[in-house]
Amino acid sequence: MSANRIGAAFKLHFANPMTVVTLPLMIFAFIFAVNWIIWLIVNLAASEEGTEGMTSGTSWSGASMFIFVWLLVLAVQAMNRTFHFALGFGTTRRDYFLGTVAALLALCAGWAVVFGILAGLEELTGGWGLGGHMFAVQYFGSDGPFVRVWYVFLVMLFFAALGLIAGALFVRWRQLGLIGFFAAFALVLVAAFGTIALTDSWERVGRFFAGLGFAGTYPLLLVPVAIAGGLGYLALRRATARS
Repeated sequence: MSANRIGAAFKLHFANPMTVVTLPLMIFAFIFAVNWIIWLIVNLAASEEGTEGMTSGTSWSGASMFIFVWLLVLAVQAMNRTFHFALGFGTTRRDYFLGTVAALLALCAGWAVVFGILAGLEELTGGWGLGGHMFAVQYFGSDGPFVRVWYVFLVMLFFAALGLIAGALFVRWRQLGLIGFFAAFALVLVAAFGTIALTDSWERVGRFFAGLGFAGTYPLLLVPVAIAGGLGYLALRRATARS
């Protein structure tokens, strides 16, 4: 294992900043602009009661979900674009995997900080002057800006880990690997929700997570992250470089 080769694999993922940074920022800015215009229209057209209802409703907004899904897609694309190239230049699979993990960690941390700064500005300006919410939403609690960044980072890490294993399976088995991963993921979700529904356990599950709170629930995401990382590495160990 070479630190230089890991660093080279890390930098390889940032060779095209348009895909990694610029394009998602542009899309994110567009999504924000559309939401701001909608908030403005509602404020101009609605009564005071209607505006208060909008403010309450947007606190559960999912408008910022784009960046989480983008990290999943980016991880898949990054593996497909760079794996064969890296192996062609003598990088080992382990070094490539560690460099890729480091790159995804850096991306998640950077986006989480950006998300936290925007959430702080949102609160400081009273919802961008219109009572809207896109970043300081209820899903991340009200434990303060630094804790919010931590929660956002964990969620981003979860999506990036899903992209990592999906990308590794694509590199190993191409389309069949990707289809198999999402099929298995869907079956796991159906089995989990089906078990809860059939055993009438929704109330017990709700009490369990309510007892954990945000501080106890979000760190649980590290379990599937670790599993996805381990399975992704196992898939890459036998993947071959193709032209």
